[in-house]
Amino acid sequence: MPRHILPLGGVVAVVTGVALAATSSYATASPTATKAPAPAAGKATPADMDGDGYDDLATGAPGAAVKGHSKAGYVALTFGSASGITVARHQGLTQSHAGVPGTPEAGDRFGSALAMGDVDGDGHADLIVGASGEAIGAVKGAGSVTIVFGSSTGLSDKAIAYHSPTVTAGRGFGGRLAVGDFNHDGLQDVATVDGAEVAVVNGAKNLRSTPSPAVKRITPPGGGAGTQGIASGDINGDGYADLATVAYFDDPADEGTLGVLPGSRAGLSSTPLGRNVGLPFAGYRAVVGDVNGDGKDDVVIDTGFEDGPDDYKLRTFPGTASGLDAAGAVAWSGAKQGGTAAKLADIDGDGFEDLLIGDPGAVDSDGFQNAGALTVLRGSKSWLTAEGAQTVSLDTKGVVGVAETGDLFGSTLAPADYNGDGKADLATGVRGKWQSTGAVSMTYGSDSGLTGKGSILFGPGSFGYATDKAGFGSALSTPPSP
Repeated sequence: MPRHILPLGGVVAVVTGVALAATSSYATASPTATKAPAPAAGKATPADMDGDGYDDLATGAPGAAVKGHSKAGYVALTFGSASGITVARHQGLTQSHAGVPGTPEAGDRFGSALAMGDVDGDGHADLIVGASGEAIGAVKGAGSVTIVFGSSTGLSDKAIAYHSPTVTAGRGFGGRLAVGDFNHDGLQDVATVDGAEVAVVNGAKNLRSTPSPAVKRITPPGGGAGTQGIASGDINGDGYADLATVAYFDDPADEGTLGVLPGSRAGLSSTPLGRNVGLPFAGYRAVVGDVNGDGKDDVVIDTGFEDGPDDYKLRTFPGTASGLDAAGAVAWSGAKQGGTAAKLADIDGDGFEDLLIGDPGAVDSDGFQNAGALTVLRGSKSWLTAEGAQTVSLDTKGVVGVAETGDLFGSTLAPADYNGDGKADLATGVRGKWQSTGAVSMTYGSDSGLTGKGSILFGPGSFGYATDKAGFGSALSTPPSP
C-alpha cells in the first residue's frame, strides 16, 4: 500500500530529562516528514520495518471507531531514529487500507495484539496484527491474524490474513501472540493462542504470496481446556527458539502448568522440553529472557495478586540444556512488588536482562487511583536483584506528563532498541489517559537504567485518527527473541 502519512490532529508533548534527568522542550510533528532517515551503520534489527537500523514501534488502538464502526480498531506505526521514536514520521493502518484483507467492522478490535519479526527473510521486519474480535463469516468474535510485510518505506502494500482452522465464536484468535525462529531457518515464525492449543505459522520466503498459510496446532503441556499465556525464547541454548506456555486442563481457577515446547528443525515439537512445572492456578504470566547472562533464556513467572504461600509470586526458573530447572527455581527475596511481570530486556547494557513490571493499578503520590507505575529489577549473575531497582511513573521527574486517576500507566510494555545505542528502551502503554483516549510514554535505556532524556508522551490525535475511547496503547509491538 502507499505510505499513509496522516494529518496531525492532536498534541505531542516532548520532554527530555529524568531523575531519571532534566531539560525540557515542546515539539509538534510534521506531516511532511515522509523520507526515511539515512541508514544507520550495521544491519537491520529485529523490529526494524524500514531497514534503517533502528527498531520501530507499532501501537494498537483496538477500542477505536473506524469509519463509524465502533471498536473496529487501528494501528499506528512510528519509526525509530538516532534520537529514538519520533512521531514526525509515521504511518497508520486499518483494515480499509489497500492490500490489507478484510474491512473494518464493529467489534473487530484490530490491533488488540501486536508483534514484529522478519517472517519472509527480506531483511525488513513484518508487522503481525491480532484482531481478536474479527467475525469469520457468520461466526462472531472468532478472531484473526494479519501479517503486513515490511519494506524500505515501512508498511508495504502486501499483507495476508489467517484464522484458526476451527472457527469458534468468541475464541479471540489473535489476542495473544509470540514470535520466534522455532525451526532455526533464519525466518521468524508466529505463534497464536487458539483456545486450548497453540497455532503456529512458519515463516517462509514466499509467505507474502501465500494468502492461506498452513497452520499447525499443538496442545501445550498440561493443557486441554485452555492456554493463557505464551512467550518465546531459547531455553536450552541450542539455537532454536522455544515456546514457554501456561495452560490448564479443566478450570483456570484450579491449577495450571508451566511448560516449554521445544524448537527443532521441524518447528515446534509437541514433546515438552524437560520437566513441566505445576502451578496452583492458571493465572500466571510467563516472561522469557536471559536474567543471569549465561546464554540460555530463563522464565520468570508472576501473578498480579497473591492467594497463599504457594503462589510462586515472582519466581525465576533457570534455563538449562535439558529445559527449565524446576528444582532450582529462584524465589524473589526483595520487597513485595505490585503489578505483574511483563517483559525482560537489557535496559542498562550490562549483558543481563532486567525484569520490567507493569502496575497500572498503582496509586500515585497524591492518592490518584489507577494512575499506574512500572518497576525495573536488574538482572545479574545472581539472578534478579533489588540493587539499582527503579520505579517510574508519569510523576517521575523528567518524564513528560502528569499522573492522573485512571491513566493505567504500565498497562503494556514494549522494550526495543529504538535509538540504536545497543540498550533496550521502553515504550509504555497508558491506555486510560485522557478519559481512555490512551497514550504511549517513551523512556530510554542508559548505563544507569531508564532515563527521561528524550522522553515523549503521544496519543492518537498525533495521527489524525479517532480518539474517543480508543484505548491507544492497549497493545504495543515487541521484537522476537534473539
